[in-house]
Amino acid sequence: MSGVDTELVDLFRDEATQRLDEMDTALLAVESGDRDAESVGSLFRHAHTIKGAAAMLGFDDIRTLAHAAEDVLEVVRDTGAFPPDLATLLLRVTAALRSMVAGGAEPIDALVSDLAASRAALPEGRVAAAGTESVPAAEPAGTEVPAAEPAGTEATAAEPAGTEVPAAGPPVPSVPVPQARAPDDAGIRQGLRVPAEKFDHLLDVTAEIMEYRSRLTHELGKERLLSENVSDTLGAGGRLLAELRDTAFGMRMLPLSAITAPLPRAVRDLARSTGKEVEFVVSGTDTELDRVILESMAEPLTHLLRNAVVHGIESPAERERAGKPARGRVELHAVPRGSMAEIVVADDGRGVSSDAIEAAGREGSLTGLLTKPGYSTAGEVTDLAGRGVGLDAVKAYVNGLGGNLQIRSEPGHGMDIVLLLPLGLALTEVLLFERGGEVYGLPLAAVEEVMQVAETFTLQGQPAVELRGKSLRVADLATILGAAAPPLGERPPAIVVSADGRRTVTTCDALLGAEEVVVKPLGPVLAHLSDYIGAAILGDGRIALLVAPATLTTQASPATRAPEPRAAPGTAAPPETGAPPKILVVEDAFTVRELQRSILEAAGYPIVTARNGRDALSVLDRDSEIALVVTDVEMPELDGIELTRAIRANAMRSSLPVIIVTSRGSEDDRRLGIEAGADAYMAKSGFDQHTLLATVELLVGR
Repeated sequence: MSGVDTELVDLFRDEATQRLDEMDTALLAVESGDRDAESVGSLFRHAHTIKGAAAMLGFDDIRTLAHAAEDVLEVVRDTGAFPPDLATLLLRVTAALRSMVAGGAEPIDALVSDLAASRAALPEGRVAAAGTESVPAAEPAGTEVPAAEPAGTEATAAEPAGTEVPAAGPPVPSVPVPQARAPDDAGIRQGLRVPAEKFDHLLDVTAEIMEYRSRLTHELGKERLLSENVSDTLGAGGRLLAELRDTAFGMRMLPLSAITAPLPRAVRDLARSTGKEVEFVVSGTDTELDRVILESMAEPLTHLLRNAVVHGIESPAERERAGKPARGRVELHAVPRGSMAEIVVADDGRGVSSDAIEAAGREGSLTGLLTKPGYSTAGEVTDLAGRGVGLDAVKAYVNGLGGNLQIRSEPGHGMDIVLLLPLGLALTEVLLFERGGEVYGLPLAAVEEVMQVAETFTLQGQPAVELRGKSLRVADLATILGAAAPPLGERPPAIVVSADGRRTVTTCDALLGAEEVVVKPLGPVLAHLSDYIGAAILGDGRIALLVAPATLTTQASPATRAPEPRAAPGTAAPPETGAPPKILVVEDAFTVRELQRSILEAAGYPIVTARNGRDALSVLDRDSEIALVVTDVEMPELDGIELTRAIRANAMRSSLPVIIVTSRGSEDDRRLGIEAGADAYMAKSGFDQHTLLATVELLVGR
């Protein structure tokens, strides 16, 4: 299939999926007794449009099944008769169509036969003769009319009242074609498909420009070169960049409704399979979140809704004995909370048991108890529940995004599960603070308040403070993270952190204030550090590691901490005598490049950077003072292996030391690097800053 055809197929799948979502919503309303002429008309139009588009693209099974559904819905629309069991059949049809639209293979003969039988059982309306396609005399306002169809496709919107299109036979006389209406804004927007990767790249470039501007402003201010004109110019540029940044971020935002359309159908099917009656209510779906968050949210929401129906909502008989309506209620609602979004899944079911409440007291919180791996409130294992999975996965998902999870429940009074998630992954508000000369950040959503720790007492063998009648544990950030740092001074500043239903006090050296930062992924060098959600490049060039709030509240053992990812406080700097050797760092990933730069600068080396091998050769041509090159392998335009070969092939710099730091760590990769002329080869999976510094010192003779 050609590239153009592939784009058409993608457009068809997007539009058909949206129409099937709307059909499911209308059918669920009909099934619950809420039916009107408009909903029936919309069902017909959606089936009609899916049929026409599938015919144009050659999806014969989709066309056949959609046409059979259209025939039934036409009679329903014309007669007003909608038998209760017809909605159930049509929901089976939309499920099969959804699978086929996604590329699956579905047997349709039985469904087509069932639809034909349902059609025959309906009261007589304006129905075409057997073996022909029926076409309404006039489509309701808003019906799409294909502009043209290939030879052999079915006529769908051009015939006058009563015209029948034979499957085969003599030509049909020419008739006037209704004027197709101009496409509305929604139709235009559907055709404007911009790959998400392009938005992400625009965002990355914008963020990088802003970071370089911040560093430039910092350096000029440090050298007292910031005249009034320069200051005004930088200020104006900063405002324009901020506007560009906000626009780029906005492009990544989508409403929650982008993923909620299939949920009512899923809840309905689950309730029926468990013999329960459930009303499902969704609100606040216009709340916008980062596309990356939405794409990963479907599975956690499915876990929570399954738990609500299977674990939470009681059977009708049990609910009546408890004085509740036979029909249970499950709600999903969302609301923005500053830079965060609060998403709540609530039910009015049985809630947790008294035993669970007692156990939660021993655990420290109900959230902590219910999210323990393997914990389950189900009395027995079934296909739907009781295997101890779900809430721990949801907790890991929320914590990984720097969010917060809280569970509220009482025996007999249902359960609320609250997910507090950042609106965006790329930009977030954090509280910056220092410990041992390093800068860290914590999402503001997890910060209750800041304080000074004057006096502590011992609680269960750990330091604690009294805060407004509550005893909170106190822990040094360096102890939690396993970082080297000098002892804290008297009355150290501290942060009251709340996450996963727990509160704790984390002490540090200094609080730097709140700041909105661009969040960068840690990349392969630091991928093993699960205690961090990312990193941010600050205006002065330093890197702030962003700590996952749950890391601070769970008080993880220092023995489980990974080694420090950056230069430890007290790292010996090169001697002050003589000019230190200059190092070129070549890396296409901005965060990794800046991390390596900060490690080497902390050891006293002047650093120059390049984005790829071609840029690196240009830098080497301009700067004869470079004494060593640290390079990645996988880079665009010219990779690290070719860069190393080019350095060795140039008589003027053939002896220049080269260190390769890469994620490609096999023996074959290592041999390839050494054969290309690298003096040292380091795998990022086992990256150690001290080894890097020792290797650099060995190669430059310091």
